[in-house]
Amino acid sequence: MKIYKVIRAALFLAAMHLLASSAWAQPEFYADPFLGYPEFRVLPLRLPTANPDSVEIGVHVRILYDDLQFVKVANHYEAGYGLDVVLLDGEEQTVGSNHIERQVSVDNYGQTNSRQLNDQTICSFTIALHPVQLRVSLVDRESRKERTLTKKIEFPEKEWGRNLRLGDLVLLDAAGSVQMGSGFLRDQPLRAACWLYSDAESVSEMAYRLVNENDQIVFNGKMALQPAAHLRADTLDLPIKDLPSGSYRLILEASAETAKQGRAYPFKIIWQNLPDYIQDLDLAIRELKYIATDEEMDRLVSAPPSRREEIFQEFWKKQDPTPSTPGNEKMEEYYRRVRYANEQFSGLRDGWETDMGRIYIIFGPPTDVERHPFDIDKKPYEYWYYYDLNRKFLFVDEDGFGEYRLKTPIWHDY
Repeated sequence: MKIYKVIRAALFLAAMHLLASSAWAQPEFYADPFLGYPEFRVLPLRLPTANPDSVEIGVHVRILYDDLQFVKVANHYEAGYGLDVVLLDGEEQTVGSNHIERQVSVDNYGQTNSRQLNDQTICSFTIALHPVQLRVSLVDRESRKERTLTKKIEFPEKEWGRNLRLGDLVLLDAAGSVQMGSGFLRDQPLRAACWLYSDAESVSEMAYRLVNENDQIVFNGKMALQPAAHLRADTLDLPIKDLPSGSYRLILEASAETAKQGRAYPFKIIWQNLPDYIQDLDLAIRELKYIATDEEMDRLVSAPPSRREEIFQEFWKKQDPTPSTPGNEKMEEYYRRVRYANEQFSGLRDGWETDMGRIYIIFGPPTDVERHPFDIDKKPYEYWYYYDLNRKFLFVDEDGFGEYRLKTPIWHDY
């Protein structure tokens, strides 16, 4: 088993070297209509206003530099994109829209592939208090590729039909920027922002508490609201510097004479910056089984929670092709493949655990795919070709449930 894992790791690293040293054309692969299209995140925030008949919707959009198409201009690199943000009512009528053009400039090529650096923008709408459909379309200026995300925004009566309304919570960094990820470094300042509307101006404080993954209270207290008014906004500093890595929930509660409202915000405290794809460290460790040796897996799995992330980072630091830069390209590529496998091959099992997922993670996208879903007297099967590695893999859907099993020995040539 150990020698197989060493071979797997060697093949993965060899594939990464090919990826870095040659201009691979991404094949049209499987059933993902968005492969190669810009990915981005949208965070809509529902915020009360001073008018009880209206609400403000703040739409935050973030795109990683790696998901933009950059071009070299003189001694730097530029990218740009356009955003169309639209709110539709139940009859598909537009109740708010905004078009935004964004320009990004970086100094070197390495920054264009970063999955830590990003561009973030916001637009806001004040509308009548009723459900709406949010539609955000992003067009990359260079590739002209477009992707659209939609989300229904609702206002439940028990939360928004009362004389006490608490807006969605949001976490801010030291510069006041809205944070759209779920993982935060413990050595960086972090604040929570909240908005409260109340008919009773006498509501002057809110209770807060931070609980860990075992629902134990880490700290709690009262947050003063100044000055007295129907609409108040304030921030709360979160003392996370000395907290161990792990999952937490921030809970805020406001109380009036006849009403009570609360909001919760789940997030993670991490030891070092991890790729955007990694949301669960324990799962990320299990997903290493294709390239980690038995000894490395035992060390990771048996490590105490307080040291698990440190050992995880040590594992990947050994693989980092550019240790002088903030990112780790091989780690980012590995978990990008894991995410893609989960999106495309999940069924009875998570995609990364399937045979197709395993081959995709180790070898990357195939150069070509030959599909035979409807051959007479044959079960559905596919061939994946890797011309650079002089390999092909046969997958067969033995049970008819869509999970293709590998029929080609994976290591027999090595």
